[in-house]
Amino acid sequence: MNDLKLFDRVYLVGRGSWGGLLPLTAKLDCNIYLIDGGGELALIDNGEAFNLVKLKKNILAAGLDFNKIKKLIITHDHVDHTANTWLLKKILDAKVFAGRGSYFFLKPDVYVKTGDKIKVGEVTLNVYNTPGHTPDSLCLEANMESKKLLFTGDTAIGDQPWKSKGVVGWYNTAWGSDIKKFKISIKFIKKLSPDIILPGHGLPQMTRKKCAKALENCQKRLAKLGKRPEFESLIPFTFDLKGNKELLVNVKISKRKKRLS
Repeated sequence: MNDLKLFDRVYLVGRGSWGGLLPLTAKLDCNIYLIDGGGELALIDNGEAFNLVKLKKNILAAGLDFNKIKKLIITHDHVDHTANTWLLKKILDAKVFAGRGSYFFLKPDVYVKTGDKIKVGEVTLNVYNTPGHTPDSLCLEANMESKKLLFTGDTAIGDQPWKSKGVVGWYNTAWGSDIKKFKISIKFIKKLSPDIILPGHGLPQMTRKKCAKALENCQKRLAKLGKRPEFESLIPFTFDLKGNKELLVNVKISKRKKRLS
């Protein structure tokens, strides 16, 4: 598990097979980050419903105490990021933190917004609202080892090694995607000048130069996406079977189901 210790206090403890990566937990999982604050731990996103055994195993393999997780911080309410939330909350007696505007009726213990701070033991996370992919999307900023780390969820996934530049989260108006707000959020993130971007899927951007370039490419992607108003909704990163060509796929989500919690 040492190869997944990203920084002194940050671990990647879960990941799906998005982009052809080797999954660390369930295949449909988002990236699941663990913050080690010393006295307590927190998860940034927690993944889908079938990952709990592997997730706990990875945390223990990192030499950390699973039962010290007392905060579950949600970047946005999609099931690949949140399906385990209520089970983990019950098992760990943890508090759930999220932004307002959940499409799937997530009701956290604490709603957070730009300017708020979440304390995880000795680590402080600065909260920013970054709507666009979803209304409740958040980014979380931490300063570690003289670096500005930014957990971006699916707002900015960035440049990925399989010839995909400026990847952003799926865009669908049915769950509240908003192209204007998306553009504003990416512009805001770019102004934060992160040294490292830790996205909700895929691989991180590990230098300030790579972060800046990735965010510039996110802006280009959204500009291109905004020129297709005839589509109600788009998934802006899918590929042909050979993985060589990006496609724009029209997807509609027509039924809104109420989450049981």
